[in-house]
Amino acid sequence: MKTQALRIDQNCLNCGTTVPERFCTHCGQENTVQHESFGHLCKHFVADIFHYDSQFLITFKYLLLRPGFLTKEYLAGKRVRYVNPIKLYVFVSFVFFLGFFALNSPHGKKKEHHDNALLTINVGDTAAVAPKKDDSRTWKGFKNVEEYDHYQESLPVAKQDGFLQQRISRRMVELREEHGDAFQQVLVESFLHNIPKMMFLILPLAAWFMKLVYSRKRWVYGDHAIFALHTHAFAFILLLIGNGLTHYLHSEFYTQMACLLIFAYIVAGLKNTYQQSLRASFFKGALLVTLYGLTTMVVFMLFIVLIFGLFL
Repeated sequence: MKTQALRIDQNCLNCGTTVPERFCTHCGQENTVQHESFGHLCKHFVADIFHYDSQFLITFKYLLLRPGFLTKEYLAGKRVRYVNPIKLYVFVSFVFFLGFFALNSPHGKKKEHHDNALLTINVGDTAAVAPKKDDSRTWKGFKNVEEYDHYQESLPVAKQDGFLQQRISRRMVELREEHGDAFQQVLVESFLHNIPKMMFLILPLAAWFMKLVYSRKRWVYGDHAIFALHTHAFAFILLLIGNGLTHYLHSEFYTQMACLLIFAYIVAGLKNTYQQSLRASFFKGALLVTLYGLTTMVVFMLFIVLIFGLFL
């Protein structure tokens, strides 16, 4: 690649620093003549592609086959050879959610739901028109919010819906009035499209849990965050594979196996990264997964509340 002629002047055109040799010691730019031939531009392009592909393949090789290795390499300062953890997470999460939406989008199951809806209507058309007496505390059967409010006002105070239940019911009636029979599909799509935002909130919390479990002073929060990024990237890859197999082979076995392999990967990664026994890594891994699961449930519920607009 060092075929381009060097400039006579030794000042960097990019930052102005004196360049003793070919590359600027401050910004890294080559001190070559400004006008490049088309062939040289092509060489740069090809070199960048092969460099990135090599970096990409090496990173994925160690990510999939050696739990904790990339984290140890990064913390040891060996970073140029591998894809940056944040870039890796962003790329893998983009592919994961793209595939996840394609597999789980309500549009893909629209026909099946439509057939089920027809069966339900055929079984009892009259039951779908008006609410039953024992169904009075739900939003079903009301055509608009005014009808629901009027019904609530007609009830004794003790039998009226509580504040939270009223907000949920009113919101559901509004959505059905606005979107018709497709309101459930709108809710599902809104929830699915907010999952990436949830993950960006959950990931820092996962690193914080690790800091609590591994409280040694030589480990700072950023170190745990690197491990969390690598682990999430692996989990996304495996979940996408498991979800795809489950979708096309119609068996939950593959998703369940993916979850078990992810837990095993976490335990192995903790053992290799933090240099503790397998037993200690197993119990700490189980604790971290439990905390992670509980936190995920809480965050998901908060996002559902926001989606419904209960407090907006």
